[in-house]
Amino acid sequence: MALFLHVRSHPDDLVGVLCDLLEQPPPDPFGPDLVAVPTRGIERWITQRIASEMGQRVGSGICANLEFPSPRRLLREVLLEVPDLARSIEAWEGTALTRHILTVLDEHRDESWMGLLARYLEGGMVEPSENSRRHRAARKISGLISHYSIWRPEMVRAWRSGEDRGPDGGPIPADQLWQPRLWRLVRNRIDVPTMPELLPEALAPIREGSIRPVLPERLGIYGLTTAHPRDLELWETLAEVRDVHLYLLHPSPVLWNRTVGRLGREKNRARTLRSDDPTADLAEHPLLISWAQESREFQAVLGGWPGLSGADSQTTAESESVPAHLLGRLQADIRLNRLPTSIDAPAEGDRSIQIHVCHGDRRQVEVTRDAILHLLSSDPTLEPRDVVIMTPDLATFAPLMEASFLGSVSSDQDENLLEGDLLEASGDPLPDLRVRIADRAPSATNPLVRFAATVLEMAGSRIEAGEVRELIAMSVVRRLFGIDEEASDALASMIEDVNISWGLDADHRRSWEAGDHDDQTWRRGLDRALAGVFYSDDPVRVVGSMAPLEGVEGGEADTAGLLAQLLDRVGTVVDLLSVSRPHSEWGRAIATSVGLLAAPAWDEQWQWRQLERLLEESFPPPDASGVDPVIGPVEARLVIDRWANEKPSPLHFRTGDTTVCTLAPMRSVPYRVICLLGMDDQRFPRTGRSDGDDLLADHELIGDRDRSAEDRQLMLDALMAAGDHLVITYSGRDQMTNAEYPPAVPVAELQDVLSQMLGRAGLEKITYHHPLQPFSPRNFIAGEMGLPGPWGFDPLQMKGSEAVLQRPNQALDRAPLTISAPDIEEIRLDDFIAFLEHPGRGFIRARLGFRIPDLGEIDDDTVATKLDPLGKWGVTDRLLKGLLEGFELDELISRERATDSLPPGNLGEPGLMAARSQAENLMRAAQEIGHDLSRYRQYTGTIKVDGKLLEGSLHADPTTARIELITPSRLKGKHRLRAYVQMLFLSVLEPSKPWYAVLIGRAPTQKTEWMVSFQPLGQTEEQRLEKAEHLLSELLKIYEEGLSAPIPLPIETAYIWQRKLGNDRGAAFNEARKQWEPDTYRYGTEADDPSYKLLFSELALTQDLLESGFQDYARRLWGTILPLLREKQV
Repeated sequence: MALFLHVRSHPDDLVGVLCDLLEQPPPDPFGPDLVAVPTRGIERWITQRIASEMGQRVGSGICANLEFPSPRRLLREVLLEVPDLARSIEAWEGTALTRHILTVLDEHRDESWMGLLARYLEGGMVEPSENSRRHRAARKISGLISHYSIWRPEMVRAWRSGEDRGPDGGPIPADQLWQPRLWRLVRNRIDVPTMPELLPEALAPIREGSIRPVLPERLGIYGLTTAHPRDLELWETLAEVRDVHLYLLHPSPVLWNRTVGRLGREKNRARTLRSDDPTADLAEHPLLISWAQESREFQAVLGGWPGLSGADSQTTAESESVPAHLLGRLQADIRLNRLPTSIDAPAEGDRSIQIHVCHGDRRQVEVTRDAILHLLSSDPTLEPRDVVIMTPDLATFAPLMEASFLGSVSSDQDENLLEGDLLEASGDPLPDLRVRIADRAPSATNPLVRFAATVLEMAGSRIEAGEVRELIAMSVVRRLFGIDEEASDALASMIEDVNISWGLDADHRRSWEAGDHDDQTWRRGLDRALAGVFYSDDPVRVVGSMAPLEGVEGGEADTAGLLAQLLDRVGTVVDLLSVSRPHSEWGRAIATSVGLLAAPAWDEQWQWRQLERLLEESFPPPDASGVDPVIGPVEARLVIDRWANEKPSPLHFRTGDTTVCTLAPMRSVPYRVICLLGMDDQRFPRTGRSDGDDLLADHELIGDRDRSAEDRQLMLDALMAAGDHLVITYSGRDQMTNAEYPPAVPVAELQDVLSQMLGRAGLEKITYHHPLQPFSPRNFIAGEMGLPGPWGFDPLQMKGSEAVLQRPNQALDRAPLTISAPDIEEIRLDDFIAFLEHPGRGFIRARLGFRIPDLGEIDDDTVATKLDPLGKWGVTDRLLKGLLEGFELDELISRERATDSLPPGNLGEPGLMAARSQAENLMRAAQEIGHDLSRYRQYTGTIKVDGKLLEGSLHADPTTARIELITPSRLKGKHRLRAYVQMLFLSVLEPSKPWYAVLIGRAPTQKTEWMVSFQPLGQTEEQRLEKAEHLLSELLKIYEEGLSAPIPLPIETAYIWQRKLGNDRGAAFNEARKQWEPDTYRYGTEADDPSYKLLFSELALTQDLLESGFQDYARRLWGTILPLLREKQV
């Protein structure tokens, strides 16, 4: 039995050596062979490669009876066969260790030696179980203990013996003395020896044969790039009872042999400091110097390994045939460890190395897609399965790739294309380049896993109205409760109607130290909605201290029941997850909570199984010690954060589609095309900065883990594995400012090497600077992107580029938007008035067929402390309407307090009293003019003016022939216009009465009540009918013109202009400007209205407005209205 080392520079050659071993019959013909591989992606590839290789050798292309555990899992299973080591693993790993550390922190946090940790922990809440820092600290300390145990076992042994020694054997800094002391407390509590205490003596039973590992007689370990001291001890032990074959890839056989010569055959060499690495100067190629630290140091570690019987390495001859393309020449230089070979220029059409500079992540994905399509179209032998896309940030790029790599354009193309070099449309859609994303995190693919985090966050939240609206919008929730789009809208409307802000009930509010009132809580809102089911609508009804919601009947009753069911379960979830509980009980609590609120589709029950498995792994039962510390919801949320980590499966690699993964799973796997996506300076490589509490940070030895070096090695492996093409993309320009960004440092180092080989001009030929937009004409004009033909493949984006090219270079004069006059026979009175109040909005809705939504205000779920102006207006309006309808003011006030429309408690009283006073004053003014609701009757009918039928309905007092409009608003032009049109309508519908109109509201500029009245149109019925028809005819002409083309008639600006014009044109201009033009101190002017900004963007200044048709329209509209007005303070 022995340990054998096999070294090759290419994966195919290394698998060939492995097949040499597998070709030999095993001692047990029925037993499996075992080959440990570092990643699931390599497992998939090596399975296919072995089948292919063995098929060529023995005619059987099948890979069977082979097991592919990871090296870590293999060694763990061996250790678990030794009882003492098994107990150590169970006690000093993962959740078990974190639980013990949490217990020690809670017991000793007040002791003086814990001062540094205590200050950190005090940043959380009072209760330890509610302190997220506590769990973060425990997890971090757990990681440090495991780290020391693996990389510095001698330091751990010293701590056990009571010596506070650091990794160099010297004293530990004073501010870090808490680490050995805490370690000893944890050791005493666990009362199980650590691995460093047991090894290597505990491996004696394996060496002696008293424990026989359940392993075949020969083992293969493929693709290792690093190993820590414990791994080496275990491999050496296994090599005494089994044949162990290590299959290593090394980028440069020449460098390997030079390193062997430098290291010699000295055994048992102590590991040296990284700064004293004797092999650091052996690499000559710049990329080997910068990127190959990990493989070089691993060789140095193996060189000092006494158990190694010899290395089977293959030296590449200096005279090896070098591929003609640039990639092949670069790879040859690296294998031969020589300085970059100078090349006059890349061969014509040599795109073996491509570097693409883009604007942002989306463009990187689109450019990568097009680059792959170019390669597929130019090489008929190339297939999607020959392409792999690797990225350091899969979470960001995966959804972008799913969208961009699917064909999405109809095949019918416009035949009238531009002449010239623009790509001719073939009628084909964008090719559907299927991709398989191989190693996404469970939280990215499983909605229930994501929802588990949602319920934990919700349990610790205030349960704001917005949170519940978001909950209702989630598909997993809607599926469980049977909520469709209509029900979702109805639920959202009811939540708004019952005035809910946040908090389940008064007790829940109290837990947030926000008082014990239940105003605007879910409990009170649901009570209002459910009470509305049983009580008929009554404007002044109050039941207890609440007002039943009006309009809850029919389908609305179902909505109230559904909302009650949903909130009942939300309350149960909050009760379940808002309390601290033992660590092991959180899995069941989370699963129950998810089941109360969510459900997967009937054919996706695997989502439940995956969630249950993750919960079992994250919250296992207590170990033999029974330690099960209490943690809170914040700490439980930290535990499940790790579900966002990628978990690759071999089933997703090499399926026939283009594989997408991070750099590690397919490292060193040969592909004809390797694309490195997202190689930005901020993403790659990972920072090498160490944790400030890591005692090893200032004492790095050869072979220690270095994340930055790992990433550089991954990039070197990718470069050496690329067969025909290496495609690199990065964000080199800011999407907003076009500022230049540097690439990732390894990419810049590659550019330096390529510059040495090709010169700066040659480097520019293989560097492609892409435009910001995919529809840029540069993408579709042959030769613009350095290729014989166009770059883009997307026909839809090509149409966009045509539109860009057809756009005139000089701005055209703005022409009026004119549409043929509509054929109008019938007009609704309300539509007619609404159009005249806002002709711009009316034109867009009626003729262009859409509406510009009001931005409105951002939903605010906070509990108000006072009535804002809009809220005060709403209260005043409701009180005034109730008074006008004959209800008592005290009843209306009681109702208002019971609807939760006011700030809670006494906070709303000042605003309510102000609204009461204003409503009383307006009512008093109405009574002074003889307002009597009992005399009102509804007038409904149709009148004919200029051949048009105007149909409407309104209320008026026939006794006094008066139309009354009473509002708490400041009286503006639109109020006057509405009353005027209603008076004209009634004057034609019922000309026998001398109709006039009265408006009562607030004064435009004063805090007083104001009355506006319109005089009757004539003394006799004939006069009134004739004049009303004439005036309506003029308004109908404006209406028809406004439907044919946008008319510049902002109603308030026109009212002010025409009213002030008769006295002083300068004053009229100044007042009109205040209504039209925005400035630093004026918001909401009519020029800011979205409709006018769309239709009249060139009329931003008042002078421009006056020079349009504005003055004429203002005269035509207001010139006939103003003489009829009478205004006074009341």
